[in-house]
Amino acid sequence: MIEVFSETPCRLGESALWDGRRLYWVDIPGHRLYAREWPDGEIRTLDLPEPVGSVALRAGGGLVAALRHAIAFCDLDRGTVDVVREVETDLPGTRLNDGAADPAGRFWFGSMDLAETDPTGSFYRLDPDLTVTRAFTGVICSNGPAWSPDGRTLYHVDSLRRVIHAYDHDPATGTLGPRRLFASDEGHPWFPDGLTIDAEGFLWNCKWDGARVTRYAPDGTIDRELPVPVPRPTRCAFIGPDHTTLAITTARIGLTPGALAEAPLSGHVLLTDPDARGLPAPVFAG
Repeated sequence: MIEVFSETPCRLGESALWDGRRLYWVDIPGHRLYAREWPDGEIRTLDLPEPVGSVALRAGGGLVAALRHAIAFCDLDRGTVDVVREVETDLPGTRLNDGAADPAGRFWFGSMDLAETDPTGSFYRLDPDLTVTRAFTGVICSNGPAWSPDGRTLYHVDSLRRVIHAYDHDPATGTLGPRRLFASDEGHPWFPDGLTIDAEGFLWNCKWDGARVTRYAPDGTIDRELPVPVPRPTRCAFIGPDHTTLAITTARIGLTPGALAEAPLSGHVLLTDPDARGLPAPVFAG
């Protein structure tokens, strides 16, 4: 069964994030952060100065956010947005996109080519002292990341290439090992988008234009597929007191009137029972 958690549909909803009592999500082109207390609290919003690709919890309070060309500390309760680092200001054809904190307290985020054609994007690590390190380049549209429960494997998506890669990850240093192919959607009409990990180490990946969330075993084989009533799910997160509800952000951007008539829930945050349990979201230590 699918429930609707949001009131107003986003053009491009993303970055579902659970802090133990509240679900956050963003509308990237709407420049807006949303939050709602579980299970039926009032929806609150914070307007941001730029498109917002992703958010993560922050130990210092509030959230860390990837804006178009900047990393900012955001606090919805205070209504504040403070830019702490600028990134790719010399690349007008890119913007920052998806990101997440790792179990050791670093914030990882990627960028994308706005035309969605050229590999001008990169993948970065923000350390708690606010040092930004470029981990690798050559990305068309960066999505993810997520980590295995032991923190030793990082999963990253290049959506336009239809691939999910895995990297060995050193939890102590944040160093990445060689890239290896984890899963490919080559030959399918959909694209891999945002993802999360459950307590068993299985990866859940939203399929843009695929109307599904796919659960992968740690060896990259498909365990099962969860259909959703919208063509463009974007990212998912396990929420609720026991992390047993799956929240899925979705998009309506680019859909025709006919497609929207067939999938009127597009752009809303959807909830479902995934028959699995997730893990608490890691927190950026800065």
